[in-house]
Order: sequence, then structure tokens, then C-alpha cells
Amino acid sequence: MGDGMTAPAMVLLGHGSRDADGVDEYWALADTVKNSAPDLRIGCGFVELAEPGVDEAIDQLVADGAHEVVVVPLVLLAAGHLKNDGPAAMARARQRHPTVHFRLARDLGIEPTVLAIAEERIRDAAGDADPEKLGVALIGRGSSDPDACSDLWKVGRLLSDKRGLGTIEPGFVSVARPNVAEAMERCRLLGATTIVVSPFFLFTGMLVPRIHQQAGEWAAKHPEITVRGGAHLGPDPRLARLVLERYREALHGDVRMNCDLCTYRVQLPGYEDKVGLPISLTPHGDEPARGKRKARRAIRTPAPAPTVEVRRGRFMPSTTASDEQPAIEIRGVSFDYPDGTSALSTVDLTVHRGERVALLGPNGAGKTSLVLQLNGVLTPSAGEVLISGTAVGPRTLKEVRRKVGVVFQDPDDQLFTPTVGRDVAFGPAHLGLKGDELAARVTEALSYVGLADLADRPPHRLSLGQRRRAAVATVLAMHPEVLVLDEPSSNLDPAARREFADLVKRLGMTTLLVTHDLPYALELCQRAVVLDHGQVVADGPIREILADAGFMSAHRLELPAGFNPLGG
Repeated sequence: MGDGMTAPAMVLLGHGSRDADGVDEYWALADTVKNSAPDLRIGCGFVELAEPGVDEAIDQLVADGAHEVVVVPLVLLAAGHLKNDGPAAMARARQRHPTVHFRLARDLGIEPTVLAIAEERIRDAAGDADPEKLGVALIGRGSSDPDACSDLWKVGRLLSDKRGLGTIEPGFVSVARPNVAEAMERCRLLGATTIVVSPFFLFTGMLVPRIHQQAGEWAAKHPEITVRGGAHLGPDPRLARLVLERYREALHGDVRMNCDLCTYRVQLPGYEDKVGLPISLTPHGDEPARGKRKARRAIRTPAPAPTVEVRRGRFMPSTTASDEQPAIEIRGVSFDYPDGTSALSTVDLTVHRGERVALLGPNGAGKTSLVLQLNGVLTPSAGEVLISGTAVGPRTLKEVRRKVGVVFQDPDDQLFTPTVGRDVAFGPAHLGLKGDELAARVTEALSYVGLADLADRPPHRLSLGQRRRAAVATVLAMHPEVLVLDEPSSNLDPAARREFADLVKRLGMTTLLVTHDLPYALELCQRAVVLDHGQVVADGPIREILADAGFMSAHRLELPAGFNPLGG
């Protein structure tokens, strides 16, 4: 991010709310942004309804010496408040501080990270519902601004494309139509027997409970439909990196575009797998145009009178105040092997909850030595390792090893019993789980990786991709907080690579990806940490690191021939 004393300052602009929980969520995300960019001067202010105001936040930064200020709105979709109040705040600031340069960044917008979090919230609420009979009422705030309303339809379209989320019908809680009940009715008429009501809101406030109240009123009139309330996005830690991207974008320009040689230069929502791919020279893509839609019919299944319950996923990162505690803290860690070989030298690393970080480096760089410090397999010669605030040591090994799940490069190292189900049950059973509780834990983990129907199958009868997912299930059954993946794409065919990447994204867990597969790391992670000779030699946006040809060559990192991390 640069030197905080010379880099432009940033103001995190919130709308403000009468609801204390909504304001607290703003501060939780603001704290995560500050922790992600400790050298950057960051102020906080609101448009209305909460203190301090945006003018006060700007004035304080200028008083502290800022000569350039970037205002980043913590807003999902730009509507009247951002379009009017944002520029108005800039105009007032320029009048008060004519020698200071001000920039206004764009809203968080329709972006892969936002869509991924929204998808997780929907899946968490849907649970085991049949996707063929699932309807999603995607509910936005509602606005007289046509751009904001149409953007919700774009979000719904992208969420419904190849994600297995059933029928998605947008609606609004106020001002615009269709309203909550009308969106739910559309889902019912299209054959949904389970409806998830998903608020497309960044923070809670007065309107999110109103959405669930209106959904409950509709549900009471339709006892044949199962209605489940989804959670809003909330201060998910992954959004912090998006906020910093908006900051950089305001300074250096928006690079969302295509070029003559590739489909897309950067990740675009719903098309993340096309970054840097050659464009098709045929009118309809690489395959003949085809269009066939499976017929749908309305089916109703009797069900108890529903209640609207907001559900949160088992493997979704927490968005409580505990997010202030990093998932991984490595403080000045050095490690020497018994023969005197130095593997790590004064390594410092912090990984926040929900982050996916790629750990890169040549062979012998110290990656494995570092990873084995996380669960106490190796003990530092100096320094300390903390997992969610718990120091790794002899007295905490049991707790730490439950919190940190490691998936080995070879899944056969983790699958050793006669059946997949017994492998998954092994860890929870040693925690003391028995009977129905143990069976439920096994079913939950296998369902999440798509192997629920293979619990009785011997591991050697699974494909490599299935065995790798089964290995993940053995870890998920322990309900860990941190997931470590060692060369997860090794020896997988393209379809299995894609399936495993989709699984990792869907988990939404704090993930450390140890790999030599640089394109795979780029697909899954926004941040990379590079180790060489036991030291951290780079820590930053993965795309920028991979694009630095001189740095890559100096540290024996090599991209596949023809692969351009910038997508050009």
C-alpha cells in the first residue's frame, strides 16, 4: 500500500443508521480495513444518522497532514445518497481545503467477492433444499434511482447463472416493485417449494428485520411452502480487500476492460474463469450455439407452518467482534532443524479471518516448515505462533489442532480406513462425539463436499478429485477455523480442478494455499506471500506480484508459457 505518511489518506464513508447493530457492523468492517493496511491513514464518517459525519472525518485527516484524500463509500450499489451526497461532501471539502486533492471512489458494486458472499449466504439458508425446487427472493433496499434497481437484477442474473441456486427473483423492501411478497409469489408460481429470502444489504439496519417480517407474513398464508430467511452480507473480512481495491482504483484508474487478445483482463462477476483466456474467433463461442431448457412445473409439498429463521453456515467465517482477532499471527518466527539448517528466519505474517492467502516460493524456501508451525508439528526456535489468539504450545496443541485443518498434497495420507464415512468420523470421534451427533457431523461434512452418497465407498474406489474432497471433509468434520491446502491442484484434471476451486470458494474459510500452481493461486487468492531462503520477500496483491517479471525471476518463480497475470 505504500508509506502511510506519503500515500493519500482514505475516508470510509458509511450511510449511517438508526440501528446500533448496523453502525457496529460498519465499525467492524472499518477495523478490518485498518488492520489490512496498517500504514495507511484512514478516517471514518457517515452521511447521516451516525457520528462522526463525513465532513468531520475529512477535516481530521487534513489536520493530521493529509494532502490527498480518497473517499471510499461502504455501499453495495450506488443510488441517490452516494450520487448526491458523495459529490456534495467533496465539494464542501474542496471549499474548506483548497490545497488538498480529493477523489471519490465508486461503490463496492457487482464484483466477484460480493457475489461469492451473497451466494454463501443463500446456500447457508437453503441448507439441503432441492435446487430444482428452490426459489430465492433477492431483496434490495429499493430506490427511485433506476441504476440501483437495475443493478439488483444484474446481481440476480449473475447469481442464477450456473451456481445451482434455483430460481432467483429480485424484489425490494421499499419504494420500488416488486415488493417482498410479490417476489416470493413469483418463486412459488415458478414451482419453488422452498424459498430463501435473502437481503442484499451490506449492513443490517431497520430494513433487514422488516424484510424478514414481511416474509413471515407471506409464509403464514402459504403453509405448503418452506420459507427460510437468509443473512445479509455483513462485515465479511473479504470485503476489506475490495475496499482497498476501490482505493487503488480511484488513484490509478479502473482497469475493467477487454483487449484484442483475451476475453477479460481482470475478474468480472460470473466470468472469473475467463481471465486472460483467448477470445473465440467464432460468432457463438468455442462450441455450436445451443439452447434447451428443462421444463418446469409447479409442485407443492405439504410442510409445517414455516417460520423465518436467519441461518448462517457452519463453515462461514464469523462476523462478530471476534474478527478483530486475526486467524493467524506469526511473530518473529525462526526455525532451525537439528542439523543446524536454518529453515525460517524472523518471519512475520498476519492472516485475517476469511482471507484466502497463497503461500508461494521455490522448493526449499521454507513453506512446509512454516505451515507445520501452525499446528505445532514443528516448534519455533524463536518467536511465537497464534491461532485465533491462542499461542501454539504443548498445553494448547489439542485446541490448536482442532482449529487448524491441514489437507495434504496426497489424499491417501489422510484416507486410511475401509470407508469414506469412517475416515470422516475418525477426528470427531476422538473429540468424544458419538451416536447420532457423530453421524450428523459426518453427513454434514460429506454433504458440503458433494460426497454424501459415497459414505460407504472405500477410498480407493474414488477418483483423485473425489479423494481430495473426501480429505477436505475429514478436516471440515472437526469444524476448524483455518484451512491449509498443500498443492490442492496437483494431478487433477481440468474438471476436477474447477470443482475443487468452487468448493474452496464456497467454504469461505480462512485459507492458506501452499502451491507452485501460480494460475490456480491467482484464481483462488487475492493476496500472496512469497517465501525464499526462510524469509518473507513479498506480501501483497497476488496479481501485482505475479506481474513483476524481475521479482519472479529473482526468486525462481515461473509462470506457464503464455500466461499473463494481468490478463492482457
